[in-house]
Parts: sequence; structure tokens; C-alpha cells
Amino acid sequence: MASHEYKDGSPEPVSGALGGASADITVEKLDLPSADSILSALEGGPASATSTEKREEITPEEEDQMFRALQEVLDHASDAESFDLQKLRDSLETADSGQRSPQLLGDVPSILDKLWRSRSKYMPRAVEALANGSREPSWRSAFGQSGVLEFFLQLVATPEEVEEQVLFHSLRLIGNSCADTDENREIVVSKNSTLPIIRLILNPGLVHVVIPVIYNICMDFEPAQSQVAANRLGYILLKLISDGAIEGNALLNFAYELVSITAEKEDGIANSPDGTIILIMDLAVNKDTTFAQFACLVECLSRYLQNERFQNACVQHGLVEKLLSVLRHSYDINDVDESSSEDVKLLAQTQLKLNQTISNVSAVSEFAEVYPVGSSLFNSLKSWMAEPEDQLQICACVILGNLARSDEVCRLMISELDIHRSLIAMLKQNNNARGSVLHAALGFLKNLAILEENRGKLGEADIIPTVSHLWTSDTIPQVQLAAVSLIRLVINSSVENIGRLLAPLSPDPDSPAHLRTYLSLLLSLLGRTDSTPIKTEIGRIVASICRTLGARSREDGSSEEVTDLFDRLFDLHEDVARPVDAMVTQTEWPVVRSEGWFALALMASHTKGSLAVADRLYNTDVYQLVEETLEGDISGTDNASIQKTKDRENLVVMIKELLDNNPDTLSEARKARLKELVNNAVTDSLRTAS
Repeated sequence: MASHEYKDGSPEPVSGALGGASADITVEKLDLPSADSILSALEGGPASATSTEKREEITPEEEDQMFRALQEVLDHASDAESFDLQKLRDSLETADSGQRSPQLLGDVPSILDKLWRSRSKYMPRAVEALANGSREPSWRSAFGQSGVLEFFLQLVATPEEVEEQVLFHSLRLIGNSCADTDENREIVVSKNSTLPIIRLILNPGLVHVVIPVIYNICMDFEPAQSQVAANRLGYILLKLISDGAIEGNALLNFAYELVSITAEKEDGIANSPDGTIILIMDLAVNKDTTFAQFACLVECLSRYLQNERFQNACVQHGLVEKLLSVLRHSYDINDVDESSSEDVKLLAQTQLKLNQTISNVSAVSEFAEVYPVGSSLFNSLKSWMAEPEDQLQICACVILGNLARSDEVCRLMISELDIHRSLIAMLKQNNNARGSVLHAALGFLKNLAILEENRGKLGEADIIPTVSHLWTSDTIPQVQLAAVSLIRLVINSSVENIGRLLAPLSPDPDSPAHLRTYLSLLLSLLGRTDSTPIKTEIGRIVASICRTLGARSREDGSSEEVTDLFDRLFDLHEDVARPVDAMVTQTEWPVVRSEGWFALALMASHTKGSLAVADRLYNTDVYQLVEETLEGDISGTDNASIQKTKDRENLVVMIKELLDNNPDTLSEARKARLKELVNNAVTDSLRTAS
């Protein structure tokens, strides 16, 4: 550090008011203690310096001799310069290979003790001289080993009145002695000496030096970081910044870095009052907060809101709207340099982190109770779906999608609020949208489609044609998977939507597209993608078509509608059974594999469908699985044996239906082998049952 005077500009103090609609009675009940009360409740710290109540009398000649002795030791010490925060930061980068021996300091600790106990007029000058000397890295170890550092740690801990100049230079010496010197930092931490230093932060004349001193002690030294976190430094700094007690960007940057450090520690979060998140959010949206400080605050906020206590406090005290205002504010920060790739990247990361944080909070069990459909928060989010900013749209989809977890809410969102039309409009208007927006909108629609009565309305709103462009474009796989999964839900148990999926791409009979359907687009995607989950989902769509049409056929008999749909399914899609390959050959989900065999059995029961099934039995992988499943003994009672039994039962049905329809594309040898496999499987089953 330099010397005794710090001057900077005087920006407007940061307001500590809660502000806006969130400053209501509920929010005011949150615990927002003063920094003074927090510090008053903390105990511990080193023994203080020798009391001066019984002053030791020394003659002026003795005082003069002692001071000259100090001067001789520190004859290299430079004259005092103005204190400058930047010089402190620069000192962190300074290295000096030469080290002073602690023996050079001789009787300095005892001289200091005598000067202190006698209240000598030389005490301020002696402390300043030593503080100036501490700027030289070669003295740092010597100060620690000789006891000089410990003397000043005790001095700043004394409850007695100490001249501000003495405290100021004492802090300088402590901070400089700890710069890049872990052995001295260890001395500070060993007796919880960070606490009395933190207490001095309440002194307006010392705050500008206390914060950099703590920064020096903590930088790259985990024990000190944990100690100041346990001593509630994070909350104390946030409260002081909020109250306008810390000013100037240089000092604020130090303070925010320390807040961030404490938020990384479990004790730093655990020991903070619930109201800490209010302070963070209010500071984040303050017009005087710089972009770098905003990013730091968001990082801290995300860490606090990973904690269940703070998540609950945010919801129960109605702070989610304030949390949303932080995300909204991220689009209005003035000092983001859009020409800087680093700034652009940091802003994107910050907004992403905010959205993840908001998503986590919206998953709290009481969220839907505090913010029901029709609440002001709900309406704000609904309006965000039409905003041009990606992260606002994502936020709206994620939170409202989390609300769509009950049949009642899902029904209300579509039948009365038409939210599905807003979502579909988002998909239509965002052909070039970032994948994250599309993925969020599709996830919301999937939640709405789980309720069976919603599926018809989704179909009426052209969900299938809208989503189909995502199957044909160069969209990221996660979005394509969501787009395919949505359609699987939409057509499940819905003959009407199956009809829409099998509708021609063009109404013009003379157009080649008239003979292609939306299912054709899915089959084309199957041939292009390397994604097993996408292939499996397409297979499940085919299986769902067969299951739904089969069920309707059994209910209504051979209705003209179902017969026509079956004909379109098999006439227009010769390879319609191909997607089921992925279902039966994958090994991750046994239930899906059984679903695949069942789908093939349903196809095989249809004359035209049996041709598609016969074609798949020439796939080596599929046929090998048929042999393996139908052969061998199944006698176990474990899940794998039970699952294999179900697969075998479905295969027996499939092959019997297939042989009954006798497709001419299946060779006689293959038919004979299949018949043999079925007979053996049935025999084994009867033997096991008996």
C-alpha cells in the first residue's frame, strides 16, 4: 500500500431501499440486520495489545532514542505517498527474490510495545515508517517471523481508543505483509484476526483501506476465505454497499470480489440472513452497478439460490418477480461492449445462469400456490413469450411449463388461455431461432400434451405442420428429439391427430407431395440421423399409431375411418416398420423393446402390414434377436426374465399373425424356421407353467 490519503470521485451512493412493488409487508418481514448488529453478535479474535490504562512513563530522550532505532532499521523506508488502491493491486504482482532477515528487526516489537504503552507522540510516525517499509516484498517474511505483524494484529483488535492514523497505517502494514505471503496469512488466520479487521469496516475513515487489506489476506488463500465467510463478510459488504457506505468503482470491485469469494463457501451462505438475496437483487438492478459487478452479483445469486432455504425464502416472500427483474435488467446494461467477444460471452453466460436459477426456484413445491395461473407473475411471463429476447422467452416457457404439472392447470392453459397458440406462434416465427428457445417451447408443449383432452386442440392449432419443419432443417439433435417426442404425445390415443400425421403434404393431387405425409418426413429423418433416441422415438410413434388404430378398430369394428388410415399407413410408407428396429435392438430401455415387438405384432395382424414386418425379418440384427428371444429356457423370476417372457409372448403373437397372413415376400424356409421357433417357445412355456 502507499500512504495515508485516498481520494477518488464521489458517485451517488447505492440506495439501500427495496424499491418497486416488491417493497411490501411480506418482504419487509425478511431478516435484514445492520452490519453493526451482525458484527456485534460475532465473537473471537486475537488477544488485544497491552492495555495503556497503566501507562508506562518514558523520558523524551528515551522516546527519541527508540524512534531513531526504528529509523535505522528501516532507513530504506520511503517517504509517505498517497494511498492508492491500484498500487495495492499492483503489489500483488510484485515479486522480490531477496528476503530481509528477521534478526534485522531486533528489538522492534518491544520498542513498539513501549511506544504504545506510553502513548508516545512517536507512535503514529513509527507505525507509518513500518507501513511504508512493508511495501517492499523483502520485508514481509521478516515482519511475520519477528512478531511485528502479530503486534499490529493485536493493536487493531484492542477495544481501547486508537488514533485513526495509527489504525490506518497498522492496516497498511497487515495488508502489505500478507500480499503473496502465505506464512503471514497463516498468522492472521490462526487466531481469527480477520474478525477485528472486519470490525473496522464500519469506520468511514478506514473502510477504503480495510477492504483491500482483507482482499490481500484472502487472495488465493483458502483458509482466510473460509474464515471471512464464516465471519459473515459477504452479507456485511452487501449491506454496506446497499446503504451507500462503500463508494467508488475501484473499492466496489474489491468488495464484490470478496462477496463472490464468500458465496463460494458453505459457511458464507449458511450464515447469511434470508434477506441477503434481496440485497443482491436490488444491487444487481441498480443503475450505478457496472456490467462486471452485475455479473459478479448474478454469480453470487445463483449460488445462494442453489440453497433450499433461500429458494423457499424467495418463493414464500414473493421475491420471484424481483428475480425476474434481474433477468430483464440484463438486456438494459449500458456498459456491455458489444464489440468485445469476452463481454458478449460473459453476458450470455450470465443470462443463462439466471435462467437456470429461476428454473430451480420455480421447481419449489410451493411455487404454484404462491404464483397460480392468473397471478401478476403469470401474466408477466405470458407476455414474455412474445418478447424478442431469447432468454425472456426461455424463462417464460420454463416457468410456465413447470406450472403445467396438473390436469386442471393444463386444461385451463389451453381451453381458456390459449397458451398453446402463443407457443406455436413462437415456433412459427422462430425458424432461425436459437435451439434453446425452440427446446424450451417444445418442452412446455409436451407438458400440455400429456393431458389427453388437450391433444385435439393442439392438432387443431396445426401443431404437426408447425413442428414438422424442425424434422427437415439442420436443427440440433436435442431440438429434433423434443420435436419428435411432442408428436408422439400428440397422436397417442388420438385418431384425429393420427389422421393429421398421415395427411398429404400437398392438397394438390398432381403434386408429388400429395403422396407424401408428415410421417414420411419422420421416416426421412430416421434415415438421416445418427441419434438412437430420435430413432427410438420415431419407432414409438409408429407403435402408437398401430396401437391407437388397433384399439379403435376393436371398439368400432372395421370403421371406414380406421380402415382408410391403416391403408394410408401401409400404402404410402413401405418402410413403416423400419423405425421399430431401433426400439427392439436398443438395450437401455427393456420396456421400449417390448413395446416394439408389440407394435410389430399389431402390424403383422394387418394384411398390408405383414409385408412391412416380413421385410424387417431380413434385417440381420432384428432376426438374430427373434431367435435369441424365442430360444432358451426362461425360469428366473428376476426383472430380466420377466421382461424376456413378455417379449417372447409378443413375438409368438407376431409370428402367428405373420404366418396367418402368409406374405409372399417371406421365403418358405424362413416361414418354416419361424414356425419351429414358435412351437418350441410355446412348448417351453407350457412346460415351465406345469
